Amino acid sequence: MLGGGPAGTAAATLLARRSHEVVLVRPPSPPAAKLAQSIPPSARLLLSELGVLEAIEAAGFHPNTGNKVWWADADARGERFRANEPGFHVDRVGLERIMVAAAESIGARVLLGMSAREAVQTEEGFRVTCEGADGGTLELRAPWLIDATGRHGLLARHVREPDRSTTTLALVGRFHRPGGWGDDTSGHTLIESYRDGWAWSVPLSAESRCVTAMIDQRHAELGGADVDAMLAAELAKTRQLGALVEGAVPEGAAWACPASLYCASQYARPALALAGDAGSFIDPLSSYGVKKALASGWLAAVLTHTALIDPSMTDVAVSFFDAREREVYRGYRRRSAEFFEEAAEAYEHPYWQTRAEAAREAGGAESVGGRGDDPDPDRLEALDGSPVSEQAVRAAFEQIRSRESLGAATGSTVRTIQRPAIASHRIVLEQHLATDRYPEGIRYARSVDLRRLSDLALEHDQVTDLWSAYNGVAAPVSLPDFLTALATAFAAGLLEHRER
Repeated sequence: MLGGGPAGTAAATLLARRSHEVVLVRPPSPPAAKLAQSIPPSARLLLSELGVLEAIEAAGFHPNTGNKVWWADADARGERFRANEPGFHVDRVGLERIMVAAAESIGARVLLGMSAREAVQTEEGFRVTCEGADGGTLELRAPWLIDATGRHGLLARHVREPDRSTTTLALVGRFHRPGGWGDDTSGHTLIESYRDGWAWSVPLSAESRCVTAMIDQRHAELGGADVDAMLAAELAKTRQLGALVEGAVPEGAAWACPASLYCASQYARPALALAGDAGSFIDPLSSYGVKKALASGWLAAVLTHTALIDPSMTDVAVSFFDAREREVYRGYRRRSAEFFEEAAEAYEHPYWQTRAEAAREAGGAESVGGRGDDPDPDRLEALDGSPVSEQAVRAAFEQIRSRESLGAATGSTVRTIQRPAIASHRIVLEQHLATDRYPEGIRYARSVDLRRLSDLALEHDQVTDLWSAYNGVAAPVSLPDFLTALATAFAAGLLEHRER
């Protein structure tokens, strides 16, 4: 396991729990480790699955209570999380310390202060050469290797596909205000756009905040640049965040780090998986970067566990992981495209126009069943995705609304095929439903099992009765997710309406 960040430690922890021999190579903390990061409440399930939730709650991290956004010169909009289950605002060093300790406590061997210098694939797996701070070297051999080395990407950089149209540089500073910041959003992530950039702020305590401006790297002159002055100049362009830090005391010097986006042409092959930021890097706009890394590391461990205990499933597991990581990246790009297009319309500046075009192209067509933005370790198979278009689902939903009763019948071309899914930390083949319209098959939409839903729909004519019946035999789902899944089943031809 290469890398001691959220992805690498998540993978190491899960594999150690499954009784595999794990070596975690953790290099000295890079400058990026000083970053403050947000973890949303929806990541609590992943953290619990990894056995680190209690330790993170006990660490005293500042609670993440919501988001407040000033975007495209519009009025503020925001979201408040439930008070009894907040997320966390963390400093990267503190988070990594907890997660490395968790991996070590469960049986992983941790090589602190070691850096992987070379990894060569052999017939038996990989041969990895590591180097310590004292110049000493160590050679490791492993049947499987997970590259979670972040932007450095020891192996990942050879298959990177950077978004060259929108190079981005992050200017980061920390500020202290004795007595606090004087508002009711002290636990919120704050985000603001301006004419040729955007900025965000994460609180680390009641009195300390990290503030970051995202600028176009092509226009930044870094040779001998005063990063503090650069950050101040960018914040002066904002209306809210600039005023927020006015009069606050800087905590040390500001620094700059690359934040350009990239994905991989291949996220896995036999004996190798790219996890977290090693495989892809997204805009921090969503505040889901840590959660993305945790989920990616979790799934890389599932892939590795599957291949080690059942080599006959290796190719299936590799393809599953690769497809999921691709869809996660596309899903985030689709979401960011909406924000960038708003800003492009408001500011009419190339900074936003190029980002909007690139995000829309990278995001591709939307898949309503993917849930790539919200991975769930209990039902990660739902990330397999649905090929059904949003337009078709909406049309099917309107038809359902127009009827007095559902009148569902099995689709005339429905058949059963096998496709991969996750069960008990293994990738297995499960039965999916296929139709002439969607021959590749579909099983889940919005975490709803469409096979089970289709069977129950034959017995219940009222949607509310069907929803109650489904929640009685499966993991409960919200009504909006249920309705989307039901409309997906009709749009895909899994179900048809009987003639009235």
